[in-house]
Amino acid sequence: MFAAESRPLAIITGGSRGLGFETAQALALQGFDIALIAKDSVRLTEAAQTIRTHAASSSESPAPHISTFTCDLENPQLVRELIDSLTQSLPTPALLILAHGVMSEKMSKTLRTNDAEWRRVMAINLDSVFQLVNGIAPAMADARNGRVIIFSACLGRMSGPGNAGGLAPYRISKAGVNALVRNLA
Repeated sequence: MFAAESRPLAIITGGSRGLGFETAQALALQGFDIALIAKDSVRLTEAAQTIRTHAASSSESPAPHISTFTCDLENPQLVRELIDSLTQSLPTPALLILAHGVMSEKMSKTLRTNDAEWRRVMAINLDSVFQLVNGIAPAMADARNGRVIIFSACLGRMSGPGNAGGLAPYRISKAGVNALVRNLA
């Protein structure tokens, strides 16, 4: 069960860099408290400090509260533990933004992908997305408040033989994310 709410909260995966970081920084300026999730604890701490500093220098409103959660989203047990930690320590989020992901080997074609590479990409790009939505969004729905935003990729709509078949696990994982989003809508 999520705790009581004060300012709107955005939970953001992939928050230590890239689109997740940029999204967190923009939302902090708009008055959101932020829960950043990433695998690398050092980069995560640096990202949180950068967001705090940027928000403090760019706004007259109080600095946002930024929580950090380190999690390897490849590991389903760690994702379950993360969900438990989030739901026990934070208010129900107004936004759940899933901006994490991992690429597969560039020349990974379906028939040349080994089991370990397949599992790694699917666990991070698809399975953890399902787990996080399934573990967090029901409280948002019960509160009749909130939005879930899941970053995908155009490569999830483009696959095929030959050169277009590279990055097969990545493409297939993003196609799965696209299908999941359509089923949630």
